[in-house]
Amino acid sequence: MKKITCFVCALFVMWSTQAQNKDITYTVPAASWPEQFGNHRAVINIKEPADAVHINFLWRRHDKDPETRKMQIVSAATGTEVPNIHRVYIDKERCELVFGPVKEAGEYYFYYLPYTPELKQYSPGYYLDPEKKPAASWTQQHALADNPSAFHNVQEATVKQIQARSSFDSFYPMEVTATAKEVDSFLHRNTADFLVFAEDRTYPIRMPDALPLRWIEKQPSLAFTGHALKNEYYAFQLGVIAARKNIENIKPVFSDLKDAKGNTIPLSAITCFNTTGVDTKGKPFTKKVHIIQGKVQPLWIGIDIPAGAAPGNYQGMITLAADNAKEQTIKLQLSIADSTLPDRGDGETWRHSRLRWLNSTLGINDNPTLRYKALQATGNRIEATGKSVLLDSYGLPAQINITDKSILAAPVQFAVEINNRVVVFPAGKFSITEKKPGIIKWKSRIENDSLLLECNGEMEFDGRLSYKYRVQAKIPVHIQDIRIAFPMKKKFATYLVGMGRMGGFTPKNHISRWLKTEDSFWIGETSGGLQCELRGGRYHGPLLNLYQPNPPASWFNGVNGGFRIDSDEQTVTASAYSGARKMNAGQSVDYEFAVLLTPVKAMDMKKQFTERYFHSPYPTPEVIANGGNVMNIHHANPYNPFINYPFIAQKEMKGITEQWHAKGWKVKIYYTVRELSNHLTEIWALRSLGNEVLSGGDGGGYQWLQEHLVTDYSPQWYTHLGNGVVDAAILNGSESRWYNYYIEGLNWLVKNMDIDGLYLDDVSFDRNIIKRMRKVMELTKPDCMIDLHSNTAFSLGSMNQNLEMFPFIDKTWFGEGFNFDLMPADFWLTEVSGIPFGIGNDVLMHMSVNNRRGMSFGMTHRGFVPMWKLWDEFGIAEAQMRGYWEKTPVVTTDHKNIVATAYVKKGKTLIAVGSWENKPATVHLKLNWKVLGLDPAKVNITAPAIDDYQVKRTYKPGEPILIDAKGDCLLIVSER
Repeated sequence: MKKITCFVCALFVMWSTQAQNKDITYTVPAASWPEQFGNHRAVINIKEPADAVHINFLWRRHDKDPETRKMQIVSAATGTEVPNIHRVYIDKERCELVFGPVKEAGEYYFYYLPYTPELKQYSPGYYLDPEKKPAASWTQQHALADNPSAFHNVQEATVKQIQARSSFDSFYPMEVTATAKEVDSFLHRNTADFLVFAEDRTYPIRMPDALPLRWIEKQPSLAFTGHALKNEYYAFQLGVIAARKNIENIKPVFSDLKDAKGNTIPLSAITCFNTTGVDTKGKPFTKKVHIIQGKVQPLWIGIDIPAGAAPGNYQGMITLAADNAKEQTIKLQLSIADSTLPDRGDGETWRHSRLRWLNSTLGINDNPTLRYKALQATGNRIEATGKSVLLDSYGLPAQINITDKSILAAPVQFAVEINNRVVVFPAGKFSITEKKPGIIKWKSRIENDSLLLECNGEMEFDGRLSYKYRVQAKIPVHIQDIRIAFPMKKKFATYLVGMGRMGGFTPKNHISRWLKTEDSFWIGETSGGLQCELRGGRYHGPLLNLYQPNPPASWFNGVNGGFRIDSDEQTVTASAYSGARKMNAGQSVDYEFAVLLTPVKAMDMKKQFTERYFHSPYPTPEVIANGGNVMNIHHANPYNPFINYPFIAQKEMKGITEQWHAKGWKVKIYYTVRELSNHLTEIWALRSLGNEVLSGGDGGGYQWLQEHLVTDYSPQWYTHLGNGVVDAAILNGSESRWYNYYIEGLNWLVKNMDIDGLYLDDVSFDRNIIKRMRKVMELTKPDCMIDLHSNTAFSLGSMNQNLEMFPFIDKTWFGEGFNFDLMPADFWLTEVSGIPFGIGNDVLMHMSVNNRRGMSFGMTHRGFVPMWKLWDEFGIAEAQMRGYWEKTPVVTTDHKNIVATAYVKKGKTLIAVGSWENKPATVHLKLNWKVLGLDPAKVNITAPAIDDYQVKRTYKPGEPILIDAKGDCLLIVSER
């Protein structure tokens, strides 16, 4: 018996040190298991019942900390959970367990990544804590605690399969890791400084810090054969392993591809996206790629195959060169079939043909968009649509006219202050350097004995001016301040947004520092104004909570910079100053700023009242019957399931656009940047670009992200879509080539899905991108629409931060995060309504006791049918809006906190009376009967019945009207 016992012990020594590493297959079951068990399991085959069963297998994992996760083993037949699990050895390579008792033979499922699913939005669930320790009596019975290599009465079982809950969850084959021993043996056989594996696009390289078993089982690539169609953009990869040392500046060098008949695909048609690219301004660039020893760098390569390419077998060479390693050559063979792919492969995301979109220049040109005229220059005067600017010799506006109204009290001044005096420079040497329909550029050189100022400026077709002033010291000089000052006529400086203040009336005097990253301000009136944005940093989009860049260094100047308002009887001067600095001879500082003239376009109130948005793909019968005609399809639904990647459910999206187009509706979709779905097909290609597109971070978040991306990412939006399908977004960086892809994607959606525009939700790109977007949409659908939503708690002031977008959008949907009950009427006008800027808004009452007062500014809630009915019954689309903010309003009140806006038609007028009082108040109206064209002795005054809003009531001229606190009353004054 001693010999037998020792033999048994010896067997278990072998079992506990040599894991099962063969005959394990990777599969996906026909039906997914409940998601609370996690996304992965092993299938164990047990031949007969036993009190204790032993398994030891290579599970080859890449995710972190497998020993911290709960383990569950259940019977496939009954679902009964095995009560005891003893962990013998757990690491990322191997799993060895003893478990039991198992009362029936057959298959058992071993779940090793269970978690608690979160079925809502925002935050994912969490992995379960490790299981409780096995029963002490059971552990002692099988000698599990004494010696891990000498178990008693333990049956051996085998793992037959490793399964993923879905193909999307599967690790196979590119995340099935090789063991350290296998890697060592592999490197011993292959001694080059770097090793290369070629892979088709169907097997994206996923792990930057581990080798897949797939590579260990074959030799490094000396050749690669790809199969493509005519007109296809064919993508594939070269995986480079830094085997012996860090590899510096690895780059592929391509040859022409030629067939036996001499047909050629030139090397100019071949691109490596990791080493070359085109930025968002259309400028080519190169990147150096370095690989740390032991790491894997995928190089994604694209071949642009012409539609007229002759079918056949093309051959060429790819030479991989590095600064510190011997070059290697890969033989490339491309077999082109005699069949044409009409869309280049873009309709099938697995082809990765869309990677060429990263380098797109679509929409980059110097032409105006359709709603603006071409610029005209006569001498120093530049004419734009509804605006003109006269430039002085310094290149700055001496006059600004908006619809023939001159808004400046004096020329704009780039002031340099020394010894308590503003330096008076001689006239500058001014010249216009470029004239194009969409942009005019100029320069000016200004100097005295101490300083040289070089101005480069430009004006675009929408009335936006951009400046870069370089200040260079000729001698050492102490400067007290450098500032840009806008002297405004007082009547055009009624309101202010920015400078650390919420929107509202302009204070007589004001000063603010850079207490938070607020880089712009707007000052003006509803008929004319301007925004100044200080620039100079890398990020120029709206300031979101996700992006908090440092202030422009020259303006910030070590906290010396800031903003100020100064007023006298005639002039209000808004300034951005940088404060004191010392400059040595030859030293220079650049000051960049932009000026946007407002309103950016004429307000179209007819569209405001007739384009009726509904924020769902499921409009109600009441919405349909009462003029609803614009549908916004958000993400997280069957038509657009994955955030910012609307290319998966193509059949569903095309179907809903066709369905609602037939009913006269426009269909717009949620599609922006800032974060990207984990269902993004190109996610692995983007990961290969480092942090160019996808932001780094500490990882975490939804389980799929932790299991596949593992590290170096920032989790964002999470949505549980049902049936175990989850959309888990990750943060992308600020401006990158993804914006080029995004614009090409928009073009594809308009052409192929027939969408009518976009719903944007707190964007992170700047005006150059949305300008390209507008141009691209107009190529296919000139009447495409864009509406923009912003949460003021998410962006630092929705209106001001997004103002540069306004020339290219159609409507806003602002209000989220606003405490409407605390905000005065001047805030509503400047930060919510869009009226000073020429853009209508649909109000989103986020924090309010009621949904009232929107009609004081020509707006209501999306889908609020009772108000739509009133609009139609009155015929508001043909009325002229006369706001309470006008210099001579047609209706006034005798209460300072109650305002009245009129909608005037022949024979009748609709009056919206809105109260900003904290308690009910009585108000009298004073009407300009002559302007209204009505006789007070011959009118009816009625508060029409509006469901869920107000009851019907009639009034006599001059009769007081009781208005609820924070409420309103809508009246119709009509001829009898």
